[in-house]
Amino acid sequence: MARPGLLIDDSGASTSMEGRAARFAAAASGAWTAVRRHRIILFVTMALCVLAGVVFILLSTPDYRATASVEVEDVPAGAAGAAAAQRQATPSDNEALMQTELEVLRSRALAEDVARELALIGSRTFFDGMNVRRPEQGTGALSQRQVETETVVGLLRDNLHVELPGKSRVIRISFTSADPVLSARVANSYADSLIRADLKRGFESGVQARRFLLGELDGARKDLERAERDLAVYAANAGAMALPGSKEAGSKEDDGDPSPEGTIATRLAQLNAFRAQATADRIAAQKRWESARMSSVETLPEVLNNGAMQQIMTERAQARAQVVQERQFRKDAHPEMREARARLAALDDQAEGMANTIRASLKEQFDVAVHGEKQIQSEIAKVERQARAERGRGVQMSILERQVDTYRLLHDSLLQRYRDMASQAGFQAGRIQPLDRAAVPSRPSSPNIGVTMLFASLGGLILGLMAVAGRHIFDDAVTSADTLAERVNLPLLGAVPAGEKPGAEIFAPMASSLLLGSAAGLPRSILVTSAQEGEGKSSTLHALARALAKLDKRVLVIDADMRRPKQHSLFGISPARGISELMTGQARMDDVIVDSGVPGVALLPCGAIPPNPAELLVTPAMDSLLATVRERYDTVLIDAPPILGLSDACLLASKAQVTLLVVEWGRNHHGGLRVAVDRLRRAGGAIIGAILTKQEGRAFEYDYHRGG
Repeated sequence: MARPGLLIDDSGASTSMEGRAARFAAAASGAWTAVRRHRIILFVTMALCVLAGVVFILLSTPDYRATASVEVEDVPAGAAGAAAAQRQATPSDNEALMQTELEVLRSRALAEDVARELALIGSRTFFDGMNVRRPEQGTGALSQRQVETETVVGLLRDNLHVELPGKSRVIRISFTSADPVLSARVANSYADSLIRADLKRGFESGVQARRFLLGELDGARKDLERAERDLAVYAANAGAMALPGSKEAGSKEDDGDPSPEGTIATRLAQLNAFRAQATADRIAAQKRWESARMSSVETLPEVLNNGAMQQIMTERAQARAQVVQERQFRKDAHPEMREARARLAALDDQAEGMANTIRASLKEQFDVAVHGEKQIQSEIAKVERQARAERGRGVQMSILERQVDTYRLLHDSLLQRYRDMASQAGFQAGRIQPLDRAAVPSRPSSPNIGVTMLFASLGGLILGLMAVAGRHIFDDAVTSADTLAERVNLPLLGAVPAGEKPGAEIFAPMASSLLLGSAAGLPRSILVTSAQEGEGKSSTLHALARALAKLDKRVLVIDADMRRPKQHSLFGISPARGISELMTGQARMDDVIVDSGVPGVALLPCGAIPPNPAELLVTPAMDSLLATVRERYDTVLIDAPPILGLSDACLLASKAQVTLLVVEWGRNHHGGLRVAVDRLRRAGGAIIGAILTKQEGRAFEYDYHRGG
């Protein structure tokens, strides 16, 4: 089951599509109606354009176009080895090549070459064929021949047509003139000049290339000689200082007579092994010396392992034991006690001296190990410096050898290229080859009768439609009920024929139509106005008041046109006061409403003309007046000023129940009627229809088949 939201969206989409279709159908119908109504304008415009096309064909001088064609190849034909030397061309390269050839064809230099080849400068036949008068004198600083040359070159370039058919490599060269023979000659001359220019460019480029290669070859030869000389000098200098391990030393080793020290690498490996052993010996001696320096002498392994030291220590232990034993029986001053102590002291001195000797021996061993390690490190540094120097000389030698090889390769390549170009000189064909020669045309290329008449017809149709659209948009002239509905979407209540005083029977149907002007019947207040001045609104209101009175309606006519009031003169009265005095409070309503002399019709005249009528119309007094008179009369007809240029009618339209628009037949040609109706509607006025005044011709344009 579909969700409601989806159903609503589909309905909205379908409604929108139907609305667009309806608007499109309405627009199409309106456009067709406008075209049919103004079909005379459309037909006249098309006829004039077709006539102009015929005149153009009759007055035009026939021109003849001759066409030659050439083919542009990728590489010059017959170039030996060119296919191997050229890279694969891309589509962008091909397009650039073809565009370049087109620009060459359009160039001034090629036009001058054609003029010289055909001797066109000074030829009267050429100027006659181009329908141009030959210059007879110079202008300014230019001589007569210079002016003629400029004219010939300009004519050649202006009448030349070049094109590329599709993406081919064929160029079509066409020339147009009034002389068919001249057209063919010039087209063929352009093709020949293009081929010669291509050959000339190829030859000159070959000469320039050979000159360039010769200069490069000379420079490469000098660079090669300089590189070989530098290599020889460096090799001679480096050979005298060659270290073991160089090429000379290597050759000796290969002969089976190596040096005592061996190569630098072998010596360096041996020295590194010696340095490792010396470092180990130094570390061991350092440990023994630090142990001897920091601990007691008697605990040293060297002391403990010494036989003499062991004997002295044994004797000293015995002497110490004897001193202890003698002290038990004798005093320190006893001779034997002194002798025992003296013997113990001598043994201590002897033991200490021997221990110091052993410690000094350990210190000397440590110093010897340190010195040996430093000597080995110094020798290693020396050998490393020798190895670096030897490597630097080898790298420099390799650089010089590669430089020599590079210059030799460049020299050989340039030499081979120069030999190839020298062997091909004079045997290379051009890139551009002739394809078709231009034949003398038998029929003129212009004017083309079919194309000219087609464009004239289409141009006439377009101009006619534009004229119809312009008239439809900017012309508000109303001549029938259809045009009134089309312009401002209003119904036509009736038409008044042109004349000084139309009969009363003309306004009777209009008065009857007003009886149906609202849902309640006859509107209680009707504003009568027009878009512009002089369209007959006041006389129309006067006649409508009479017609409504004949229908037994009580009618009050208010002359609210306080700028140019006319109702009092139409009724033939001269009141002293009117609506202006009523609005300002200078008079009462019963005093200013007068009998018009027509049964059933009363008149509220204008009275004195105020300086600013719009200020009186916006006061509450106007609303009070309308509310009061609606109870006394069946309807109130209000005569208002024209809409355009004034705001009085818009102010009154918002107060009256309905508005009746008076439109003069055939007037309002510049959108004035549309503007007036839009202003009334924006002001809130309800327009019930329009009355067409000053009708000329038939009263109505009615077409049964159109339903109009």
